[in-house]
Amino acid sequence: MSWFFGILLLLTICVWVCRESWHRRREARRAKRAEELLREHEMLRNQRGLAEANLEIILSSMQEGVLVLDKRRTVRLANPAAQKLFDLPPEYAGRPAIELLREPAVDDMVSFAVGKSEPSEAELSLSARKPAMVLAVRVAPMRDASGEPAALAMFRDIGPLKRLEEVRREFVANVSHELRTPLAIFQGYVEQLSDMPEMPRKEQAETFAVLDRHSKRLTALVEDLLVLARMESKTDELSPEEILLPDFLGGIARDFALRAKKNGVTLRVEAPAGMAPLHADPLRMEQVFTNLVDNALKFTPEGGTVTLGAASSGSETLLWVSDSGQGILSSQLPHIFERFYRVDKGRSRDIGGTGLGLSIVKHIARAHGGDVEAESAFGKGTTIRLRLPNQ
Repeated sequence: MSWFFGILLLLTICVWVCRESWHRRREARRAKRAEELLREHEMLRNQRGLAEANLEIILSSMQEGVLVLDKRRTVRLANPAAQKLFDLPPEYAGRPAIELLREPAVDDMVSFAVGKSEPSEAELSLSARKPAMVLAVRVAPMRDASGEPAALAMFRDIGPLKRLEEVRREFVANVSHELRTPLAIFQGYVEQLSDMPEMPRKEQAETFAVLDRHSKRLTALVEDLLVLARMESKTDELSPEEILLPDFLGGIARDFALRAKKNGVTLRVEAPAGMAPLHADPLRMEQVFTNLVDNALKFTPEGGTVTLGAASSGSETLLWVSDSGQGILSSQLPHIFERFYRVDKGRSRDIGGTGLGLSIVKHIARAHGGDVEAESAFGKGTTIRLRLPNQ
């Protein structure tokens, strides 16, 4: 019987060993699986953290304002642009959109997106703000993390685009107006010449003089428009050279000497003989001074003075044309560099101005890396000054 109990004991030990081995393997598998789950959890947590960081970077870098709103139309998330746009308080989360934005139109769009699950777009004018703003608003339906209806609202400031469009319309209207008058005169006189082939020589001469004057006006207008177009599109490259300013300004003064004498106006040049040369495009600088001196002579009465000047000021060279004319009202001064802006509209057209000269001066100054400014006192004269960097 002893052998029987021995075999039984041996079998019992084998069963125990097998069971322990199975338990160890199962625990090892459990440990391995737990370790894999921990790694997967860590990876998912890292991925979520990376996704949240990327989302925060994207939202922070967006110029458009972004709001996430729930089905109760309360704000859940606002990117920095939206917080700045609507001046949101730090504790904005969970507060109603109508309370934070004070724009019923946006609240209605959110209700539509949540209720109808359809996007909507609109333009929102914030005229009460300083400066006034125009926003393009788009509200789209979405689902939040729990699957509940929500809305995503985006706000883009299109005020600059609206202003550019207004400038474009004004420019087209101004060009059309400037072209219409001389063309109408051309048409009228051409019809008169056609209807009266035997017109007396004296009347013919007067007619041709009028046509010649308006053809020159049209030519000047077209040339100024071409210069502006080239300067604004930056297709007209500068050709800088060293300009000796005393000689250069003296040459400009000689060009206008006869006209100044005829008008009874004194031309003066103020430029130190030993000042450093200006590194600039001489053709463009000639356009600048031709426009400025031409304007100064037009609006300076007999007995007045027009001065062309230049001086060094640190890292800049100052160039100016001043006159003792009628001056410009302070309310008009900020607008004189705008295209087609005229201080005295009726007189400017009578003496042949295109309304583009000062705009060209501004573009030439900025093309050289400088700027232009105006000083004036009504009844005491005007000074137009360019500031150009020394190269």
